[in-house]
Amino acid sequence: MKWQKLGKELPQVYNPVTRLIGRLTLRTMGWRIRGEFPNRPKFIVALMPHSSNMDFILTIAVLWALGLKSSFMMKHTLFWFPLGPILRGLGGIPVDRRSSQGLVEQMSAEFRRRSRLVLGVTPQGTRSASGEFKQGFARIASAAAVPVLPAILHYKNRTVRLASLIEEFNDVPKLMATVQALSLSGSARS
Repeated sequence: MKWQKLGKELPQVYNPVTRLIGRLTLRTMGWRIRGEFPNRPKFIVALMPHSSNMDFILTIAVLWALGLKSSFMMKHTLFWFPLGPILRGLGGIPVDRRSSQGLVEQMSAEFRRRSRLVLGVTPQGTRSASGEFKQGFARIASAAAVPVLPAILHYKNRTVRLASLIEEFNDVPKLMATVQALSLSGSARS
C-alpha cells in the first residue's frame, strides 16, 4: 500500500514507533486506505458505520500509520486517573453533555481555541442496531464553520474510504442527507 504523505496544514505526530505499529496492524488485518486526508488544519471526520468495537482499533491504526493527530469526544466521567491521561494522549476530549453550555457550543469553542483540530465523530452515535444518524456532527460543523470528511468503513472488502470533503456545512439537514447518501451508496454495511 502507498501511504499518504500528509500536508503541512494537518496536525501531525512524528513518532516512528506508532507509525510502524499502525502500518503493521493494517497490513496484518488486510485493511487498505482509499482516498486522502485534505491538507486542512480543521475539519470533522464522519466515521461510518459505527457497528463494532473494531472501529476504534482501525481508526487508531489509520491515524498512527499516517502520523495524523486527531481527536474524539468522550464522556468527561471517563477521564479519571490513570485512564484520563491515556485517553487525552490518544486525542480524547472530555465533554459534559449535561453542561448548560451544550455539546455543540463546547466543541465549537474547542475549534476556536485550537489552531489545528481534526475531530473524529461517529454520526450514528453508538453501535446500536438502529443505525440512525444523529445531527450532532453536522451541528458542530455548522457552528464551528468547518468542513466534513466522510470516512466509510467497508468491512467486506477491508477498506477505509475517504470521500470528498464536504464544504457546505451551513445547511444542517443538507449536510446530514449528503453524509447519509454517501454511507448508503458506499455499501458501508456490506
